[in-house]
Amino acid sequence: MHRTLGIDLGTTNSVTAWLHGGAPVVLPNRHGDKVTPSALGIDSHGALLFGQEALNWRVADSSSVITEVKRLIGRRWDDELVQQALKARPHDAPPVRASADGSVEIRLGEHYLSPVQVSAILLRRLREDAESTAGVPFRRAVITVPAHFAEPQRHAVREAGRLAGFHVARIVEEPTAAAHAFGVRTRENGTTDYATVLVFDLGGGTFDVSLLTIGPGYFSVSELGGDNLLGGSDFDALLDRHLREQLDGRDHSGELDAFRIRAAAERAKIELSSRDVSEVILAPLGRQGGSWSGAVRRTVFEGLLTEHLRRMRETVESVLKEGDTLPEDVQRVLLVGGSTFIPAVRHDLEDLFGKERVAHTVDPMMAVAQGAAVEAGLLSTLDCPAETCTVEGIPVTADACPGCATPLLGTATVDCPTCHVPAPELTAACPVCATDLSGLRATAPTATRTECPECGRADNPASATVCLDCDAPLDAGGLKCPDCGMVNATGLSACSLCGGDFGTAPAEQVTAQRLGLELADGTVELLFPSGTPYPTEWRPVDDLVVHGGNGRSVRFQVWEGPHLGSAQRNEFCGGFADHRTDGLRGDVSLDLQVRLDSDRTVELKYRIGSGDWRGARLRRSMVSTTVGRKAAELHDRYTDFLRNWGQEATPAERDALTEVMADLAALSQGEAMGRSLDGLLDSARDTLETCTRARSVFARATIAARGGRGLLPPPLLEDLRKTAEAVMDARRAMNADAMRAATERAEELLSSLDPAVRSSLLTIRLAEQDAYPATLRREVLAARDALRSAVERGDQAAQDTQLVRLGRLAEQGRGEFAEVSTPTTGSVLPSKR
Repeated sequence: MHRTLGIDLGTTNSVTAWLHGGAPVVLPNRHGDKVTPSALGIDSHGALLFGQEALNWRVADSSSVITEVKRLIGRRWDDELVQQALKARPHDAPPVRASADGSVEIRLGEHYLSPVQVSAILLRRLREDAESTAGVPFRRAVITVPAHFAEPQRHAVREAGRLAGFHVARIVEEPTAAAHAFGVRTRENGTTDYATVLVFDLGGGTFDVSLLTIGPGYFSVSELGGDNLLGGSDFDALLDRHLREQLDGRDHSGELDAFRIRAAAERAKIELSSRDVSEVILAPLGRQGGSWSGAVRRTVFEGLLTEHLRRMRETVESVLKEGDTLPEDVQRVLLVGGSTFIPAVRHDLEDLFGKERVAHTVDPMMAVAQGAAVEAGLLSTLDCPAETCTVEGIPVTADACPGCATPLLGTATVDCPTCHVPAPELTAACPVCATDLSGLRATAPTATRTECPECGRADNPASATVCLDCDAPLDAGGLKCPDCGMVNATGLSACSLCGGDFGTAPAEQVTAQRLGLELADGTVELLFPSGTPYPTEWRPVDDLVVHGGNGRSVRFQVWEGPHLGSAQRNEFCGGFADHRTDGLRGDVSLDLQVRLDSDRTVELKYRIGSGDWRGARLRRSMVSTTVGRKAAELHDRYTDFLRNWGQEATPAERDALTEVMADLAALSQGEAMGRSLDGLLDSARDTLETCTRARSVFARATIAARGGRGLLPPPLLEDLRKTAEAVMDARRAMNADAMRAATERAEELLSSLDPAVRSSLLTIRLAEQDAYPATLRREVLAARDALRSAVERGDQAAQDTQLVRLGRLAEQGRGEFAEVSTPTTGSVLPSKR
């Protein structure tokens, strides 16, 4: 069987857990701590520091320690939330900049990494510690995210998990995961009735409120609310400013002073959760090494929190109102996140709901990870992660998708010794810093043994499901029945032996915002209203059509937010482009069906015109819609060029153009390329223009050199021949600089020709290639023969007559054939019928 790790990837702290013996068990890290700070650093020797070691290093160099990366993951540099988060960061934090593709990069040591890569390093280290403690490999994971994370953030977390070597079996909202832990404990405490539960999740960087209904075999999320930029780190910032104000207004902006003040604020916040006064000593301070001591009272801290407490109270009341629920209807309030230890936060909830309803039975720091482990035990099927595969209901025992063979287990990974970003084993070079990785191999975890509860055999493999001696069932990875004690297989929410209820079930979650499809007029066709429970069944989207024109692809672009009148005012979730090699003409019918899977990913089934039904999974995109559209249009131009002139292209040209097309196709579907997107588009345009000009000028120079005998001077004919050969040599090598130079020289020679001769030679060649209708073709060939006869006789007047005749015929046939490639075409969006 394949073990699945539950991971609470927090803004400030992370926790891992697995389902062992039918119950969620938190896995301590290598230092024996159940909670690991979500921090990475680089020491003075370039070694990676993780967790508490990284936090400790801030005393020496706070600019080399990354914290709170979760606030930036899955976001673009111009995102308003990113700019707010950057303003709130300490000035001595590691530098953050806009990346080449418009997202965000953070410096770790000598390298700038994306938030996905930083999170992958964190997840990789969490995995190593968990495998060392549990003694089994974890090739799958259930990772939690804030309930208000939009699609790009969810995709970024999934991508970080993949990079860390996991197959991410599920992305679960943190309040939902915490409620799983609550549900198990509720059943153990004898609660069997349906319960309305409010999950109040206040972590280090995010705040979520969820309203749920839990009962025997039933688990439903009805309402969501929250703030992605509110958490314990904001409370630290309040105390940090307060301490600075107490320092007589002196400047303490130096890195060491800034770190000491911030660290003192963090300690004071924690201490004030259990005492009325926190004594603060700051020393040494400033250049002269002075000191300062003082006290922070809880009443003062609570005064600083007034505005945040008001915002949290309003969010709770809003969720209750949207759910048509009164405070007295809530039977239990579940506290999640370390910041719920703050007395003022608890007192405010107790004032609203009553002290007896605010639950303290689950450790707020452990609940989310425990719930993620429970979710792993509830999984019965997996979805294929491949973009165009819509196979559903794959058994969790499967190693790969039965439809397309995509692996359903994470790959073995190695750590780059230079930038520390994980990469799949056998990768030749690090994709980030190009370090040679060919000699590195993944290290398998040391497997422990399982003791059989029936016969006592102690050396059963940890992954075994039955005892090797007596065939008694061992830990099957599912939940333990509270009635009969049997540990069930995964995917069950009731005991397979006695039918006992576990007190939790696969969650029916809801969307926080509207999800809609962008139409050609810029408006949004609503696909899923806010509060839509998911996963959903397939649902049709009626009355759609594609106004084709000269379109070469159809783009499906999904937005998340409240604005139906303007797609651009919402948050772009991502899209999918259907490239049509035969193009689109006129109005074409579009049949579309959509669904949300268990991870809130939008899946599509569509049929354009009378074509076949196709399937697609929405690519959650960090690429802007403008860039995606430009990439799709360029991809269509490449398609047209290869369709029209592919047989004339050299192998090197075809290889180069095909490679660029693959990048454009990926970019048009939302896949970031890890480099300047504007630069990629400019380079793609330049490559296509260079190949187009080179092909055209080679053809015209060759025609002139071969057909111009008697009409053009012999030295000019020789120059044309040699220049055409130079162009072809450059094309065979796909040497862009040489192609441009030879093309320019050939164009200079062609421009020096008599326009009447140049036009006549081309017209003759087109007729010889059957490019004209039969009648026109016969006339051109007759004029050709007459011209050749005049050249042989040396009759200049007859030559001029035939050149004029050929010019008239060329004008006549201009509408039948275009010397250059077909007009630029682009992508189109669906429209309402």
